[in-house]
Amino acid sequence: MAKKEAVQDAEPYKTTEEMILNFPRGKYSAIPMAAIWVKELKKREEHRHLTPAELLDLAVRDVLGGKVDWKDLKKAAATQGEEPPKKAE
Repeated sequence: MAKKEAVQDAEPYKTTEEMILNFPRGKYSAIPMAAIWVKELKKREEHRHLTPAELLDLAVRDVLGGKVDWKDLKKAAATQGEEPPKKAE
């Protein structure tokens, strides 16, 4: 029975295209969000071994999956010393 529960708890894999189509804030607002998040991920020790393409894929998936929002990006941009882009509505 525990095995069935574990399978049900796992999120189904979604393609990037599906995530873009279902992104509630619009696909064009995801681009600057992912760009800021890539810079933050690059600084983290656990992601230093990833290639730029892998970092970009991870950042896009985090943004489109809702793991990262504007609050997180503002914090990341503040530590980088840049002004974050205005939130697109």
